[in-house]
Amino acid sequence: MTKHPSPEDVASVVNGTSVATFVTALNAVIYAISAFDGEAMSFLLVWLGAVLALSLTLARMSARAVRRTVTRVSSRAARRLIVTSVLFALPWAALPIHVVGLRGAGEPMVVLMICIGMLAGGAFMLHRTFVAALAFMAPILAAAIVSYHLGGWTHAWPLTAYSCAYGLFLAYFAYSTGETARRHDTSVAALSRAVDDLRKAHEDNYLLANIDDTTGLPNRKAFKALLREAAERYRQEDAGFSVLLLDLDRFKNVNDLFGHGVGDELLAEIARRLRDNLSARDVVARLGGDEFAVILVEVSDEPTIRVVAERLMQALQQPARLAGRQLHPGASIGAVICPDDATDPVELLQKADLGLNRAKEDGRGQCVKFNAQLRERLIANDTIEAGLRQALRDELIHVQYQPKLALSDGRLLGAEALVRWRAADGFMVPPDCFLTIAAERGLLPHLSRRIAEAVADDILSLRRAGLDPGKIALNIHPDDIKSPELLMETIEMFEARGIDGRHLMLEITEGCFIGRGTDMVSMVLDTLAERGYELSLDDFGTGHASLSHLKKIPVAEIKIDRSFIAGIAVRRDDRAIVAAIAEIAGGMGIRSVAEGVEEAAQRDILLGMGIEVGQGYLWARPMSAQSFADYLGQRGRAAG
Repeated sequence: MTKHPSPEDVASVVNGTSVATFVTALNAVIYAISAFDGEAMSFLLVWLGAVLALSLTLARMSARAVRRTVTRVSSRAARRLIVTSVLFALPWAALPIHVVGLRGAGEPMVVLMICIGMLAGGAFMLHRTFVAALAFMAPILAAAIVSYHLGGWTHAWPLTAYSCAYGLFLAYFAYSTGETARRHDTSVAALSRAVDDLRKAHEDNYLLANIDDTTGLPNRKAFKALLREAAERYRQEDAGFSVLLLDLDRFKNVNDLFGHGVGDELLAEIARRLRDNLSARDVVARLGGDEFAVILVEVSDEPTIRVVAERLMQALQQPARLAGRQLHPGASIGAVICPDDATDPVELLQKADLGLNRAKEDGRGQCVKFNAQLRERLIANDTIEAGLRQALRDELIHVQYQPKLALSDGRLLGAEALVRWRAADGFMVPPDCFLTIAAERGLLPHLSRRIAEAVADDILSLRRAGLDPGKIALNIHPDDIKSPELLMETIEMFEARGIDGRHLMLEITEGCFIGRGTDMVSMVLDTLAERGYELSLDDFGTGHASLSHLKKIPVAEIKIDRSFIAGIAVRRDDRAIVAAIAEIAGGMGIRSVAEGVEEAAQRDILLGMGIEVGQGYLWARPMSAQSFADYLGQRGRAAG
């Protein structure tokens, strides 16, 4: 009952005061006019003046209070509210004393009716501040009861009982209504907090789903949505635009040399420079890794693209001082125009990516717009893609095996599984060609799984036939490493069939360490090694792998590319390179494998250099699974 009023309670009283004072003043004026009598002139003037003065004062206080936001109600303010309620009630308490108790001029029944109305009005207005409501009602109710007895009225006691009952009812009404209002406030506040929490959760989810944490830019998902909106706007308003894809040059070196923390700072700096050098309407996004994308909303001609691209590349080439180091970033750019080159969002990104790839192939640090030459390449790639999809449906993709043997005694150590595609016209499509298209067009997961299942079936068939092929080396495409979930599903498929690291080796290339999405490579390779799978690094020395990679990843063997083996018998530089690789491998306890061995002279030189394993036409060409089984059987019989 004595709850301290809340800001909402006081706000309710303040908001109702202006109307209450107006009604009170109106009632007082009406009563004074109706009760006008020369004998009661002095009382009426004093009484009416007091009511009007109090009403005006409260109205002014209410007007000032309405303009303020109440966040806390002090004890002093609560006491002032109670005192004000008492003062406002006093003139109405004096009225029944004068008219009913002292039998002054006026109609007693009218006075009692007015008092009843004032009691009800006060209880209704002050229901949220129960103590103030009691403070207002008590003087009027007490004055009415005293007036019955003071005036010697015949039914004084019944009227007293009625007045007490009526007062209790009004008190109960004020209390229960106030509690209901406060519970409503609590419910509304809880609902408001819940709505705010939901809104914040929605905003957080949006940020998680659409904003890149490192740069604060839209991520790949958000960019694709924005690109679809731009394409739709073109269809509706004929508003052309351009798309730029940017890939930072040598960004992986920053991560490798200085750590991912510095790399993230550089990405944030690149994002800031891109925003600073583009208009407010242009869209800048980070697609992942070191790849960014831009939508030039009002640019649809090649000369302007060149100007913007040049400005961006100059901005990105400026030195960046991060973590006490001065870094020199740079970027390659691929560009495409809507509608000149395409209007479909997927096609726009695809063609911009072709331009980006050409920019990197041509030496980096430049912008290449999609053009007729790239269009021809795209058409050729489309043809390969269509053929590859058909080959997968018709099961024209198959696996061949090329044995790997010990150079010292010709002992079979295993074989490499090689994917082959013979087109419907009999033409053999080179693996490097269709594997690249498969990776670009999203077919690689299906293709890799098909190859892995074929290898698993062949290993099981050989084991059931009592043949030991040694360890089969399964080639893992760089994009497979960059999609570790799918790769681990493949490993689990092998293990579910009873094939593990005793029967399978995983062969990777230097492409696993370059390009986009390489941040998790080392962790994935460590996980595979911990599960018992040997890792073979193919084509060592021909690409971007460095000696630091041999220290970071658990490589069991390195394969020396055939380009070095071919001239080893006649070229001094090839012999020097192979000897150096053999020396490095031996010093690190890594097995060395020579690819493309075709002559006995090559074998003898390699053996003298300490190379342990050979693979090439000197022993066998790649062969089908059945031919490989026959090959193993013949060797078994010869050994027996």
